[in-house]
Amino acid sequence: MTISQIRRRIDALKRKFARELAIIKLRRIADSVADAWNPDDPPEPADVIQRVVKAGFRLTTFGRLGHCLRDARRQGDPPDPESFVCSLLPWAENDRYYKLLRWDLPAGPRSPDHSRSDCA
Repeated sequence: MTISQIRRRIDALKRKFARELAIIKLRRIADSVADAWNPDDPPEPADVIQRVVKAGFRLTTFGRLGHCLRDARRQGDPPDPESFVCSLLPWAENDRYYKLLRWDLPAGPRSPDHSRSDCA
């Protein structure tokens, strides 16, 4: 198999699993935002959105993420990673992606209740 054939196969797999990869990438960003969340000085929604854009996402749902982040700032709690991802990717709530969206998180300073879902 030549290098170009391998590249074509990799590109085909990336296209086939594009949605799954998007959920995984956004979930990692959401987890890091939630872990670094300081209730006394939460980040501005625009800063978090810029972080998502720098990761390569060009979405039409940034307004929904901004709303989700403003609600989290108002409540004083870090944003729930599931609602973070669902605000950007509405189709992520589909049962097909359930395990990707709700993987077990390592124990840390966050609250033990990760079972809620605020996806609209």
